Amino acid sequence: MRNYIHITLLLFILSSTVFGQSPDWSVNENKFQYTMSFEGFLNVDGKNLTSPNDKLAAFVNGECRGITSPIYVSSEKKYMVYLTVFSNTDNEVVSFKIYDAANNAVKNVEKTKLFENNKHYGDLFQSYSFASPALRTETEITDFSFKDLKTAKTIQGSQITIYAPKGTNVAALNAVFELSPGAKLFTGTTNKISGSNTIDFTNPVQFQVLSEDQSVIKQWTVTVKLGSAVFYKKDAVCYAGGVIKVLYDENDVKADLTKDGIKVTTQNIQNGQTVFNDLQPGRYSVSVGGVSKEIIINQKQ
Repeated sequence: MRNYIHITLLLFILSSTVFGQSPDWSVNENKFQYTMSFEGFLNVDGKNLTSPNDKLAAFVNGECRGITSPIYVSSEKKYMVYLTVFSNTDNEVVSFKIYDAANNAVKNVEKTKLFENNKHYGDLFQSYSFASPALRTETEITDFSFKDLKTAKTIQGSQITIYAPKGTNVAALNAVFELSPGAKLFTGTTNKISGSNTIDFTNPVQFQVLSEDQSVIKQWTVTVKLGSAVFYKKDAVCYAGGVIKVLYDENDVKADLTKDGIKVTTQNIQNGQTVFNDLQPGRYSVSVGGVSKEIIINQKQ
């Protein structure tokens, strides 16, 4: 009997050590008249929390006004928190704390919200982030191309034009892209994975980039045109000027070379290429077939 008690006590101590002591947050809902709500997700140190032992709580002046834990939403294949915040008056400052059960740690969420009766934040697609530290809000496409296909591109604002070789089957292309850190790219609400997709670019495709914290969505349009340009350069050295080589799949098309906004020369594409020789160091721009490329010629020793 004594051994049994010792074993039971040992197991209790080990359990307390492993799982820690969760905070005793609680709220008396009957004290309050009004509510606001959130659909969101929990993130601590860059990792989304998914355990039912994790907690999110809302506070006003140190008083707990709401508490919840993550649940799995099978239709979206992700974990969400559904938080109801209680109050008797608008414009109270609501702050948030996260309990990370795996690390037995309480984290403060940097951002706060003013209480507004019946206000709702977040949804299944664009969820409200409760994160410590705060997640990023950038929504840029920094590079875009296609797997196993040589292309040239221009990016103007949120418009991307890709020039592909003539004869390319644009109805089934595998897009390869780079985004702002933590951001995701979607067509509609379908998440696209770089290098592992099949997209029809017969017509311009509308994409949306969702920021890491899911608070910002930016619309992008990618248009594929047939007819590509590829650019190469060689820096200047002490005994020879720099070189810019342009490859293009149509002949007798004009290629314009400018330096610092001033046109230097124009050459025609012959046998699929043209070469600008003996260039002084500086910032050049080459335009051909509607494609422009900025190229810097450096001086090497």
